[in-house]
Amino acid sequence: MTITVDRVFEDALCLTGESRIVLAERLLESVPHAPSVFETQLAVAIRRANEMESGAVQGVPGEEALRRVRESVLRRSQS
Repeated sequence: MTITVDRVFEDALCLTGESRIVLAERLLESVPHAPSVFETQLAVAIRRANEMESGAVQGVPGEEALRRVRESVLRRSQS
């Protein structure tokens, strides 16, 4: 019997929130990442941290950022 991605997803939705987080982390760890991808992500993270520390950019609280993203997605879906 072949298990489909959709079936695995449906089954995963039956798990608790915490269990889904653990599953997601384990799935992400199982995917091979090219070193160049990691190095690029690390460079971006370091650059952003430096921008925050120097005051070049101002942080936005997480809830505010999510609100902005949701509004942007909603506007795009309506146009």
